[in-house]
Amino acid sequence: MYRYVMGSGGGLGNLLKASEEFQQTRDWVRYPTNSQTPTVNADSRPDPNGGTTADQVGLTANTSARLQQTVTLSASTQYTFSVYARAVSGTVDFRMRNVTLRDAEVKTATTTGTDGGGFTRFTYTFTTTTAGSYELALQNDTNATAKDVIFWGAMLNQGGTAADYEYAAPTTGGSAPTPAYAGFGDAFGGVTAYYSLRQFTEAETLNAIRVRRSSDDTEQDIGFDANGDLDTTALLAFVNEDYNTYTSDFSSGTDGWFANGGTADGNIDGISDGTTSKDDVLRLTLSGGAISHSVRLNGAIDVGNVHDVSFEYYIPSGQTMDGILFRTDNGVDGNYQQSVVGTWTSVTIEDWSITQGDQFRIYATDGGSSTVDGDDDVFYLKNIVVTQTTADGAVTTWYDQAGSNDATNSTDSEQPLIVSGGTLKTENGKAALDFDGVDDYFTLGGTNDAGMLGDISVFSVNKNSISGNSVVVSTGTMVSSYAPNMQWGITGAVGGYTGTTSDGTTRINESISTSDYGSQMLVSMINDEDGNLQVFADGVGSTGQTAVAPMNDANFALEVGRDSGGQRYYFDGTQQELILFASDQSANLGTVTTGGGTLIQGNINTYFDIV
Repeated sequence: MYRYVMGSGGGLGNLLKASEEFQQTRDWVRYPTNSQTPTVNADSRPDPNGGTTADQVGLTANTSARLQQTVTLSASTQYTFSVYARAVSGTVDFRMRNVTLRDAEVKTATTTGTDGGGFTRFTYTFTTTTAGSYELALQNDTNATAKDVIFWGAMLNQGGTAADYEYAAPTTGGSAPTPAYAGFGDAFGGVTAYYSLRQFTEAETLNAIRVRRSSDDTEQDIGFDANGDLDTTALLAFVNEDYNTYTSDFSSGTDGWFANGGTADGNIDGISDGTTSKDDVLRLTLSGGAISHSVRLNGAIDVGNVHDVSFEYYIPSGQTMDGILFRTDNGVDGNYQQSVVGTWTSVTIEDWSITQGDQFRIYATDGGSSTVDGDDDVFYLKNIVVTQTTADGAVTTWYDQAGSNDATNSTDSEQPLIVSGGTLKTENGKAALDFDGVDDYFTLGGTNDAGMLGDISVFSVNKNSISGNSVVVSTGTMVSSYAPNMQWGITGAVGGYTGTTSDGTTRINESISTSDYGSQMLVSMINDEDGNLQVFADGVGSTGQTAVAPMNDANFALEVGRDSGGQRYYFDGTQQELILFASDQSANLGTVTTGGGTLIQGNINTYFDIV
């Protein structure tokens, strides 16, 4: 009725392989590849034809749980993905997904479908962008509950509707393709909060950070590219978008320009060089003898960034002054001398990197000297335009990709930078957040109720830039002088202070020295509910210490970048990833080896290539 068996080459109209053999791992990749891997009970259920070739697929309690197949498709072409599905009982939701396009549709399967045997044929139509490989998946819904779905007869055909089903045989050799990207969350479950500049799971389209650009304080969310890396192309395009900081208007006055060694007047009309006459002009009339004479403008410079400046000027002939000098109030930023006399002249200064001055100044000059003895001499200015072409990118929110415990700070001066002066902050070639060690930090919302002062495991990728105490993450408010925290110590010691015991007098302290101080590092801290504390630097662990009693979890708070209790220490350096578990992850700790390792620490090291 539904099955059209073709030759060994597969169905002529079906672009998939193994259309009824979902257990065939050469064609259907099970994802993720850990304890959350879906199960397939092959040929265990009645199919729409009345046989028993349908497969019962167990989707684990993971939004990424799926069966996935890679196909090669043409550019700008419409395709329809279809499958017969039914529920074991009741109703179940699953997604038909184009992983490559990051697009999906939710489908609801029942036991009383519209086709034979209680099945319903579900379809999902999409249009490709470029030619190449596309990953199609039968995936759990975003509710992430475990469920069983019976699948049969998967098909992919060109066009906007599902064609008559054609059976496609499995691949007879080779190995299963690997997904384009595998995130930390695809490999490890139970994460309480995940802050990172890499994508948590391959399956979901989440944002990493929210960024405020310094030029105009506009904010924008930044997500990930197809490789699971921070989308730095979108980030830099947003932060470094041209922004007009000043356009002169002298029609009613000096428009914010002030005079030194003379008198500034706006709204001057009819200033002609004999050929061209201009109205609404700014004029500086020199006075005071042999001194410097200038006009200045405040508020148009974002120090540390690049600007373009354009303007028109006119110096009448026959005066003592014979030029003007455009500069900031700090000579280190450069001097732009202009020496055309007797005609209106246009000037454009491009890619001006301003590092010190916060004022624009235009001086009268005589032979290049800014000391001019030329009372009543004048020069004129018009159409002054300042465009800022780079900016700083400050992170206002570091999103929790595993939940809703976003790390935030709404105070501009306390936000770490990810772009400085238009340049991306990086460690080892990957984007990084830069904390200034003075007042930069985040407060994490929602984790106060996560029970994180019982079992707790913390994994951080960071670099401390100073030799003093510098707090990476503080997991509690100050209790009897010490707050639970992960802390860099003097001369490169990585330490964990896990707070006071229940009697309020004893702190738990464990540390390990490291020769990699001042470099990018993987720092881990595990503390169980009995107070056993151990810290690790690049996989090398301390001996561990045992508390005399459980920790006091009163007034619990969580902050990144400072000691949340006394706020004595702020983190000074870069951070790229912070993973929090409200559980003891000793069994999943793993190892660190050159370029990789095993389990959690190996996964982190493989991506960031720390060791």
